[in-house]
Amino acid sequence: MPKYDCEVKDSKGDIIKTTLEAPNLQELANRLSDKGYYLVKAKEVKASAGFGFGGSVSKKDMMVFTVQLSTLVGAAIPLVEAVGILADQTQNMYFKGILNSIGRDLQSGQSFSVSIRKHPTIFDKIYCNMCEAGEAGGMLDQVLQRLAAFAEADAEIRGKIKGALTMPVIQLVLAVLGVIFLLVKIFPNFSSLFKKMKVELPKITEVMMFASDMLLENSMMVVAGAAGIVAALYFGLKTQIGKVIMAHITLKGPVIGPLTQKIAVSRFSRTFCSLLGAGVPILQALQITASVMGNPLMEDMISNMAIGVQQGNTLASTLVKVTIFPPMVKKMIEVGENTGNLDVMLTKAADFYDREVKEALDGLTSAITPLLTVAMGIIIGAIALSVFMPLFKMTQSMK
Repeated sequence: MPKYDCEVKDSKGDIIKTTLEAPNLQELANRLSDKGYYLVKAKEVKASAGFGFGGSVSKKDMMVFTVQLSTLVGAAIPLVEAVGILADQTQNMYFKGILNSIGRDLQSGQSFSVSIRKHPTIFDKIYCNMCEAGEAGGMLDQVLQRLAAFAEADAEIRGKIKGALTMPVIQLVLAVLGVIFLLVKIFPNFSSLFKKMKVELPKITEVMMFASDMLLENSMMVVAGAAGIVAALYFGLKTQIGKVIMAHITLKGPVIGPLTQKIAVSRFSRTFCSLLGAGVPILQALQITASVMGNPLMEDMISNMAIGVQQGNTLASTLVKVTIFPPMVKKMIEVGENTGNLDVMLTKAADFYDREVKEALDGLTSAITPLLTVAMGIIIGAIALSVFMPLFKMTQSMK
Protein backbone atom coordinates (compact mmCIF):
# COMPACT_ATOMS: atom_id res chain seq x y z
CA MET A 1 0.00 0.00 0.00
CA PRO A 2 1.41 3.44 -0.93
CA LYS A 3 2.63 5.80 1.75
CA TYR A 4 2.08 9.56 1.61
CA ASP A 5 3.85 12.45 3.32
CA CYS A 6 0.88 14.62 4.25
CA GLU A 7 0.03 18.06 5.56
CA VAL A 8 -3.27 17.83 7.41
CA LYS A 9 -5.38 20.63 8.94
CA ASP A 10 -7.28 19.82 12.14
CA SER A 11 -10.49 21.41 13.43
CA LYS A 12 -8.51 24.27 15.06
CA GLY A 13 -6.83 25.15 11.80
CA ASP A 14 -3.39 23.81 12.86
CA ILE A 15 -1.26 22.09 10.23
CA ILE A 16 0.01 18.61 11.14
CA LYS A 17 2.69 16.79 9.16
CA THR A 18 2.50 13.01 9.11
CA THR A 19 3.00 9.89 6.97
CA LEU A 20 -0.08 7.79 6.19
CA GLU A 21 -0.93 4.71 4.13
CA ALA A 22 -3.90 4.51 1.74
CA PRO A 23 -4.78 2.80 -1.56
CA ASN A 24 -4.92 6.19 -3.30
CA LEU A 25 -5.17 9.93 -2.67
CA GLN A 26 -8.97 9.99 -2.83
CA GLU A 27 -9.27 7.27 -0.20
CA LEU A 28 -6.72 9.07 1.96
CA ALA A 29 -8.71 12.31 1.79
CA ASN A 30 -11.95 10.47 2.61
CA ARG A 31 -10.47 8.73 5.65
CA LEU A 32 -9.09 11.98 7.02
CA SER A 33 -12.39 13.75 6.37
CA ASP A 34 -14.26 11.07 8.32
CA LYS A 35 -12.01 11.81 11.31
CA GLY A 36 -12.52 15.56 11.08
CA TYR A 37 -9.28 16.44 9.28
CA TYR A 38 -8.68 18.18 5.98
CA LEU A 39 -5.95 17.04 3.60
CA VAL A 40 -3.94 20.09 2.51
CA LYS A 41 -1.13 18.39 0.59
CA ALA A 42 0.11 14.84 0.03
CA LYS A 43 3.14 13.41 -1.72
CA GLU A 44 3.69 9.71 -2.33
CA VAL A 45 6.81 8.30 -0.69
CA LYS A 46 8.80 6.45 -3.33
CA ALA A 47 10.49 3.20 -2.30
CA SER A 48 14.24 3.25 -2.62
CA ALA A 49 15.44 1.46 -5.75
CA GLY A 50 19.03 1.00 -4.68
CA PHE A 51 20.79 -0.75 -1.88
CA GLY A 52 20.53 1.45 1.20
CA PHE A 53 22.03 1.13 4.64
CA GLY A 54 19.37 1.47 7.31
CA GLY A 55 19.99 2.13 10.94
CA SER A 56 19.39 -0.15 13.87
CA VAL A 57 18.17 0.07 17.44
CA SER A 58 19.94 -2.03 20.05
CA LYS A 59 18.11 -3.95 22.75
CA LYS A 60 19.68 -1.60 25.29
CA ASP A 61 18.23 1.43 23.48
CA MET A 62 14.80 -0.23 23.44
CA MET A 63 15.03 -1.09 27.14
CA VAL A 64 15.98 2.49 28.06
CA PHE A 65 13.22 3.88 25.84
CA THR A 66 10.58 1.61 27.38
CA VAL A 67 11.66 2.36 30.96
CA GLN A 68 11.64 6.11 30.30
CA LEU A 69 8.33 6.01 28.41
CA SER A 70 6.63 4.04 31.21
CA THR A 71 7.93 6.59 33.73
CA LEU A 72 6.70 9.57 31.72
CA VAL A 73 3.28 8.06 30.98
CA GLY A 74 2.98 7.00 34.63
CA ALA A 75 3.60 10.63 35.60
CA ALA A 76 0.47 11.62 33.59
CA ILE A 77 2.45 13.19 30.73
CA PRO A 78 0.48 12.82 27.46
CA LEU A 79 1.79 10.02 25.29
CA VAL A 80 2.51 12.24 22.29
CA GLU A 81 4.56 14.60 24.47
CA ALA A 82 6.40 11.69 26.11
CA VAL A 83 7.40 10.27 22.71
CA GLY A 84 8.54 13.73 21.61
CA ILE A 85 10.67 14.17 24.73
CA LEU A 86 12.37 10.80 24.19
CA ALA A 87 12.89 11.57 20.48
CA ASP A 88 14.75 14.76 21.45
CA GLN A 89 16.89 12.92 24.01
CA THR A 90 18.02 9.89 21.98
CA GLN A 91 21.48 9.99 20.37
CA ASN A 92 20.53 7.32 17.81
CA MET A 93 19.54 9.34 14.73
CA TYR A 94 17.76 6.37 13.13
CA PHE A 95 15.70 5.80 16.29
CA LYS A 96 15.05 9.54 16.51
CA GLY A 97 13.49 9.43 13.04
CA ILE A 98 11.32 6.46 14.03
CA LEU A 99 10.10 8.21 17.19
CA ASN A 100 9.39 11.43 15.30
CA SER A 101 7.31 9.40 12.82
CA ILE A 102 5.40 7.80 15.71
CA GLY A 103 4.86 11.25 17.23
CA ARG A 104 3.38 12.54 13.97
CA ASP A 105 1.07 9.52 13.77
CA LEU A 106 -0.12 10.15 17.34
CA GLN A 107 -0.78 13.79 16.51
CA SER A 108 -2.90 12.72 13.52
CA GLY A 109 -5.11 10.64 15.81
CA GLN A 110 -3.63 7.17 15.35
CA SER A 111 -3.20 4.90 18.35
CA PHE A 112 0.22 4.05 19.75
CA SER A 113 -0.07 0.36 18.86
CA VAL A 114 -0.99 1.16 15.25
CA SER A 115 1.93 3.60 15.01
CA ILE A 116 4.56 1.17 16.27
CA ARG A 117 3.29 -1.69 14.07
CA LYS A 118 4.63 0.29 11.11
CA HIS A 119 8.14 -0.43 12.38
CA PRO A 120 8.26 -4.25 12.89
CA THR A 121 12.07 -4.36 12.87
CA ILE A 122 12.09 -2.15 15.99
CA PHE A 123 8.92 -3.15 17.85
CA ASP A 124 8.37 -6.92 17.89
CA LYS A 125 5.07 -8.82 18.18
CA ILE A 126 5.23 -8.93 21.98
CA TYR A 127 5.65 -5.18 22.23
CA CYS A 128 2.88 -4.36 19.73
CA ASN A 129 0.30 -6.81 21.08
CA MET A 130 0.89 -5.83 24.70
CA CYS A 131 0.53 -2.12 23.83
CA GLU A 132 -2.64 -2.83 21.84
CA ALA A 133 -4.15 -4.76 24.77
CA GLY A 134 -3.04 -2.02 27.19
CA GLU A 135 -4.68 0.69 25.10
CA ALA A 136 -7.89 -1.34 24.79
CA GLY A 137 -8.00 -1.85 28.56
CA GLY A 138 -7.01 1.72 29.42
CA MET A 139 -3.85 0.62 31.22
CA LEU A 140 -1.07 1.48 28.79
CA ASP A 141 1.11 2.86 31.62
CA GLN A 142 0.92 -0.47 33.47
CA VAL A 143 1.67 -2.40 30.27
CA LEU A 144 4.71 -0.22 29.60
CA GLN A 145 5.91 -0.96 33.12
CA ARG A 146 5.54 -4.67 32.41
CA LEU A 147 7.42 -4.25 29.12
CA ALA A 148 10.16 -2.35 30.94
CA ALA A 149 10.48 -5.11 33.55
CA PHE A 150 10.45 -7.75 30.79
CA ALA A 151 13.18 -5.88 28.86
CA GLU A 152 15.34 -5.50 31.96
CA ALA A 153 15.03 -9.19 32.88
CA ASP A 154 15.71 -10.26 29.30
CA ALA A 155 18.74 -7.95 29.07
CA GLU A 156 20.09 -9.30 32.35
CA ILE A 157 19.90 -12.91 31.16
CA ARG A 158 21.43 -12.05 27.78
CA GLY A 159 24.23 -10.17 29.50
CA LYS A 160 24.86 -13.11 31.81
CA ILE A 161 25.05 -15.53 28.85
CA LYS A 162 27.35 -13.20 26.93
CA GLY A 163 29.59 -12.73 29.97
CA ALA A 164 29.76 -16.47 30.57
CA LEU A 165 30.85 -17.16 26.99
CA THR A 166 33.30 -14.26 26.59
CA MET A 167 36.23 -15.67 28.56
CA PRO A 168 36.03 -19.23 27.17
CA VAL A 169 35.90 -17.86 23.60
CA ILE A 170 38.92 -15.64 24.25
CA GLN A 171 40.81 -18.59 25.74
CA LEU A 172 39.89 -20.80 22.79
CA VAL A 173 41.07 -18.19 20.26
CA LEU A 174 44.34 -17.68 22.13
CA ALA A 175 44.85 -21.45 22.30
CA VAL A 176 44.33 -21.85 18.53
CA LEU A 177 46.67 -18.93 17.79
CA GLY A 178 49.27 -20.39 20.17
CA VAL A 179 49.18 -23.77 18.43
CA ILE A 180 49.44 -22.14 14.99
CA PHE A 181 52.42 -20.09 16.19
CA LEU A 182 54.18 -23.22 17.48
CA LEU A 183 53.56 -25.13 14.26
CA VAL A 184 54.59 -22.27 11.97
CA LYS A 185 57.49 -20.66 13.82
CA ILE A 186 58.95 -23.19 16.25
CA PHE A 187 58.30 -26.68 14.90
CA PRO A 188 59.82 -26.12 11.38
CA ASN A 189 63.26 -25.64 12.99
CA PHE A 190 63.10 -29.22 14.22
CA SER A 191 61.19 -30.54 11.23
CA SER A 192 64.10 -29.89 8.83
CA LEU A 193 66.37 -31.83 11.19
CA PHE A 194 63.97 -34.77 11.46
CA LYS A 195 63.76 -35.10 7.66
CA LYS A 196 67.53 -35.66 7.53
CA MET A 197 67.44 -38.32 10.24
CA LYS A 198 67.72 -41.97 9.32
CA VAL A 199 65.56 -43.18 12.23
CA GLU A 200 61.88 -43.98 11.96
CA LEU A 201 59.79 -41.08 13.22
CA PRO A 202 56.94 -41.63 15.68
CA LYS A 203 53.42 -41.24 14.33
CA ILE A 204 52.77 -38.15 16.44
CA THR A 205 55.83 -36.44 14.91
CA GLU A 206 54.70 -37.32 11.38
CA VAL A 207 51.26 -35.84 12.11
CA MET A 208 52.79 -32.62 13.47
CA MET A 209 55.17 -32.37 10.50
CA PHE A 210 52.23 -32.79 8.11
CA ALA A 211 50.24 -30.09 9.94
CA SER A 212 53.24 -27.75 9.96
CA ASP A 213 53.91 -28.29 6.25
CA MET A 214 50.25 -27.69 5.40
CA LEU A 215 50.22 -24.39 7.28
CA LEU A 216 53.47 -23.24 5.68
CA GLU A 217 53.10 -24.49 2.11
CA ASN A 218 49.33 -24.47 1.62
CA SER A 219 48.23 -21.67 3.90
CA MET A 220 45.72 -20.28 1.41
CA MET A 221 44.17 -23.71 0.96
CA VAL A 222 43.88 -24.13 4.75
CA VAL A 223 42.30 -20.69 5.15
CA ALA A 224 39.90 -21.36 2.27
CA GLY A 225 38.99 -24.74 3.72
CA ALA A 226 38.35 -23.27 7.15
CA ALA A 227 36.29 -20.46 5.65
CA GLY A 228 34.33 -23.00 3.60
CA ILE A 229 33.54 -25.07 6.68
CA VAL A 230 32.42 -21.98 8.61
CA ALA A 231 30.27 -20.79 5.67
CA ALA A 232 28.73 -24.25 5.23
CA LEU A 233 27.85 -24.40 8.93
CA TYR A 234 26.49 -20.84 8.91
CA PHE A 235 24.23 -21.30 5.88
CA GLY A 236 23.36 -24.86 6.90
CA LEU A 237 22.04 -23.64 10.24
CA LYS A 238 19.89 -21.11 8.37
CA THR A 239 17.93 -23.92 6.70
CA GLN A 240 14.94 -25.53 8.39
CA ILE A 241 16.71 -28.89 8.69
CA GLY A 242 19.77 -27.18 10.19
CA LYS A 243 17.61 -25.32 12.70
CA VAL A 244 15.88 -28.52 13.77
CA ILE A 245 19.18 -30.38 14.16
CA MET A 246 20.65 -27.51 16.18
CA ALA A 247 17.49 -27.38 18.30
CA HIS A 248 17.85 -31.09 19.14
CA ILE A 249 21.54 -30.61 20.04
CA THR A 250 20.96 -27.55 22.22
CA LEU A 251 17.89 -28.91 24.02
CA LYS A 252 18.96 -32.53 24.45
CA GLY A 253 22.77 -32.37 24.50
CA PRO A 254 24.60 -33.83 27.52
CA VAL A 255 26.06 -30.55 28.83
CA ILE A 256 24.30 -27.66 27.15
CA GLY A 257 20.86 -29.34 27.14
CA PRO A 258 19.84 -28.75 30.78
CA LEU A 259 21.02 -25.14 30.61
CA THR A 260 19.14 -24.48 27.35
CA GLN A 261 15.99 -26.01 28.81
CA LYS A 262 16.15 -23.70 31.82
CA ILE A 263 16.64 -20.68 29.54
CA ALA A 264 13.68 -21.81 27.39
CA VAL A 265 11.39 -22.31 30.41
CA SER A 266 12.41 -18.92 31.80
CA ARG A 267 11.80 -17.18 28.48
CA PHE A 268 8.43 -18.90 27.98
CA SER A 269 7.25 -18.04 31.49
CA ARG A 270 8.43 -14.41 31.29
CA THR A 271 6.97 -13.78 27.83
CA PHE A 272 3.69 -15.59 28.42
CA CYS A 273 2.99 -13.98 31.80
CA SER A 274 3.81 -10.52 30.41
CA LEU A 275 1.27 -11.00 27.61
CA LEU A 276 -1.40 -12.37 29.94
CA GLY A 277 -0.80 -9.59 32.46
CA ALA A 278 -1.30 -7.02 29.69
CA GLY A 279 -4.70 -8.49 28.85
CA VAL A 280 -3.77 -10.43 25.71
CA PRO A 281 -6.11 -13.47 25.26
CA ILE A 282 -4.47 -16.77 26.24
CA LEU A 283 -4.65 -18.30 22.75
CA GLN A 284 -3.08 -15.26 21.11
CA ALA A 285 -0.49 -15.07 23.90
CA LEU A 286 0.56 -18.68 23.22
CA GLN A 287 0.85 -18.02 19.49
CA ILE A 288 3.01 -14.93 20.04
CA THR A 289 5.18 -16.71 22.61
CA ALA A 290 5.78 -19.61 20.20
CA SER A 291 6.89 -17.20 17.47
CA VAL A 292 9.60 -15.57 19.63
CA MET A 293 11.16 -18.65 21.24
CA GLY A 294 13.85 -18.96 18.56
CA ASN A 295 13.84 -22.76 18.76
CA PRO A 296 11.79 -24.90 16.31
CA LEU A 297 11.15 -27.65 18.87
CA MET A 298 9.87 -25.17 21.46
CA GLU A 299 7.78 -23.43 18.82
CA ASP A 300 6.12 -26.74 17.86
CA MET A 301 5.48 -27.63 21.50
CA ILE A 302 3.86 -24.28 22.30
CA SER A 303 1.89 -24.32 19.03
CA ASN A 304 0.49 -27.73 20.02
CA MET A 305 -0.42 -26.26 23.41
CA ALA A 306 -2.30 -23.48 21.61
CA ILE A 307 -4.18 -26.07 19.53
CA GLY A 308 -5.12 -27.93 22.72
CA VAL A 309 -6.41 -24.73 24.36
CA GLN A 310 -8.36 -23.89 21.19
CA GLN A 311 -10.04 -27.31 21.45
CA GLY A 312 -11.22 -26.48 24.98
CA ASN A 313 -8.51 -28.15 27.06
CA THR A 314 -6.88 -26.47 30.04
CA LEU A 315 -3.34 -25.16 29.64
CA ALA A 316 -2.07 -27.57 32.31
CA SER A 317 -3.50 -30.59 30.47
CA THR A 318 -1.66 -29.59 27.25
CA LEU A 319 1.65 -29.77 29.15
CA VAL A 320 1.36 -33.48 30.01
CA LYS A 321 3.40 -34.62 26.98
CA VAL A 322 5.78 -31.64 26.96
CA THR A 323 9.03 -33.00 28.40
CA ILE A 324 10.87 -29.67 28.37
CA PHE A 325 8.77 -28.26 31.22
CA PRO A 326 9.71 -29.69 34.62
CA PRO A 327 6.97 -31.01 36.95
CA MET A 328 7.26 -27.95 39.21
CA VAL A 329 6.34 -25.56 36.37
CA LYS A 330 3.47 -27.78 35.25
CA LYS A 331 2.09 -27.82 38.81
CA MET A 332 2.47 -24.04 39.15
CA ILE A 333 0.55 -23.53 35.89
CA GLU A 334 -2.20 -25.89 37.08
CA VAL A 335 -2.52 -24.03 40.40
CA GLY A 336 -2.46 -20.68 38.60
CA GLU A 337 -5.30 -21.75 36.30
CA ASN A 338 -7.39 -23.06 39.18
CA THR A 339 -6.94 -19.90 41.27
CA GLY A 340 -7.12 -17.38 38.42
CA ASN A 341 -3.55 -16.19 39.09
CA LEU A 342 -1.79 -17.77 36.13
CA ASP A 343 0.30 -14.66 35.33
CA VAL A 344 1.44 -14.42 38.97
CA MET A 345 2.50 -18.08 39.09
CA LEU A 346 4.32 -17.75 35.76
CA THR A 347 6.16 -14.68 37.07
CA LYS A 348 7.33 -16.70 40.08
CA ALA A 349 8.43 -19.53 37.77
CA ALA A 350 10.33 -17.07 35.56
CA ASP A 351 12.09 -15.52 38.57
CA PHE A 352 13.04 -18.97 39.87
CA TYR A 353 14.46 -20.14 36.55
CA ASP A 354 16.28 -16.85 36.01
CA ARG A 355 18.19 -17.62 39.21
CA GLU A 356 18.72 -21.21 38.05
CA VAL A 357 20.14 -19.97 34.73
CA LYS A 358 22.54 -17.57 36.48
CA GLU A 359 23.81 -20.33 38.77
CA ALA A 360 24.14 -22.78 35.86
CA LEU A 361 26.07 -20.21 33.80
CA ASP A 362 28.42 -19.52 36.70
CA GLY A 363 29.01 -23.25 37.07
CA LEU A 364 29.53 -23.71 33.33
CA THR A 365 32.08 -20.88 33.22
CA SER A 366 33.92 -22.36 36.19
CA ALA A 367 34.01 -25.76 34.47
CA ILE A 368 34.97 -24.59 30.96
CA THR A 369 38.01 -22.56 32.04
CA PRO A 370 39.98 -25.48 33.56
CA LEU A 371 38.85 -27.80 30.75
CA LEU A 372 40.26 -25.41 28.12
CA THR A 373 43.45 -25.06 30.15
CA VAL A 374 43.84 -28.85 30.31
CA ALA A 375 43.09 -29.18 26.56
CA MET A 376 45.68 -26.51 25.77
CA GLY A 377 48.20 -28.29 27.95
CA ILE A 378 47.55 -31.61 26.19
CA ILE A 379 48.00 -30.03 22.73
CA ILE A 380 51.22 -28.24 23.69
CA GLY A 381 52.41 -31.43 25.40
CA ALA A 382 51.73 -33.38 22.20
CA ILE A 383 53.78 -30.87 20.18
CA ALA A 384 56.61 -31.07 22.70
CA LEU A 385 56.44 -34.87 22.70
CA SER A 386 56.61 -34.94 18.90
CA VAL A 387 59.87 -32.98 19.16
CA PHE A 388 61.53 -34.82 22.02
CA MET A 389 60.74 -38.39 20.98
CA PRO A 390 62.81 -38.24 17.72
CA LEU A 391 65.59 -36.43 19.56
CA PHE A 392 65.61 -39.16 22.17
CA LYS A 393 65.74 -41.83 19.43
CA MET A 394 68.59 -39.99 17.73
CA THR A 395 70.52 -39.86 21.00
CA GLN A 396 69.96 -43.57 21.53
CA SER A 397 71.24 -44.42 18.03
CA MET A 398 74.39 -42.34 18.58
CA LYS A 399 75.21 -44.44 21.63
